Amino acid sequence: MSINLICCLFVLDNEKNLNIRKNDNKKLKVLVEKDNSLVKIPFKKEHMKSDLKKEVKEIIGTNKFHLEQVFSHNIKGDVDIIYLGLTNIEYIKKIDKSYKLVDFDVVDNKIILFDQKKYSYKTKEIIDGNNIEYYHEIKEKDERIKNTLLEIIISFKRLRSNIDNTDIVFKLLGETYTLEDVRATYELVTKSNVDKSNFRKKIIKYCYKTSEKEEKTGFRPSQRYKFKPLKGDLWI
Repeated sequence: MSINLICCLFVLDNEKNLNIRKNDNKKLKVLVEKDNSLVKIPFKKEHMKSDLKKEVKEIIGTNKFHLEQVFSHNIKGDVDIIYLGLTNIEYIKKIDKSYKLVDFDVVDNKIILFDQKKYSYKTKEIIDGNNIEYYHEIKEKDERIKNTLLEIIISFKRLRSNIDNTDIVFKLLGETYTLEDVRATYELVTKSNVDKSNFRKKIIKYCYKTSEKEEKTGFRPSQRYKFKPLKGDLWI
């Protein structure tokens, strides 16, 4: 039996369009190897998180990304320990030639968009006493791709489940951002539309104003902010 450490790193990217008033179009990407598998290293019995962080840093050229353990599962006798990673495209200094960033999205909780392909899936609830476990059934014959998609969708579900009660959304943003950036990112992950006023009241406690303003052609500049942690450090 082998034990592996896996990182599902989501990267927030923008499509710039200065000719429209709407915010830049946000989209998520995932860091994968050329064969579309996630970052993977063998478990060395200690320093799991720091070892995995060193590996990802070597691949993307920065240590500015969030990393947290999500789950573990057994595949044909091997154990994979999965970590959720989050960062913004502006922090990535390079990408190792063995890796690439591919587009990722979830549509109507039944379609996974991954590397320009569509995969159907459904989530089943399994009740065990007082506990409810969620099982994701992915329609794909290639077991390697199927396993990768399973690890990605479970990591994404962790991101989505934590977005309302933690500061995790800010871990996808760059050094500075507008409040519209935060809202657009939140809506991208949750697939929802929020009331702007109420959302601003909810997230402003994590933000402080900078001297920067974002210039939009023909429109009033938008105030830019930096993240203000309530406790601890952003990059943990």
